[in-house]
Amino acid sequence: MFHKTALLIASLAASLTLAVALAAAGFAPGTPAAPVDAAAATSSPAGTTPPIQVDKVYVPAPIPQKTVTVHKVVQTAGGENESEGSEGGD
Repeated sequence: MFHKTALLIASLAASLTLAVALAAAGFAPGTPAAPVDAAAATSSPAGTTPPIQVDKVYVPAPIPQKTVTVHKVVQTAGGENESEGSEGGD
């Protein structure tokens, strides 16, 4: 019983610590997101465009497919799909 109580207290303390840290960072529960001002969002002067960063992704060359040639076709040896009438029974 003592272990369950200690676990409960520890989990409550961790939850409280997380809530305090989020509130200090500005992510308090129930508060709306701060509105974004369109004029403040554009930090470049009027008439210029900000530089564009292009990320390069290197993809290996495609592997050529192998050609398989079949020289001989062999009949199946029967099995569970074989009709029951062809079995030699009594």
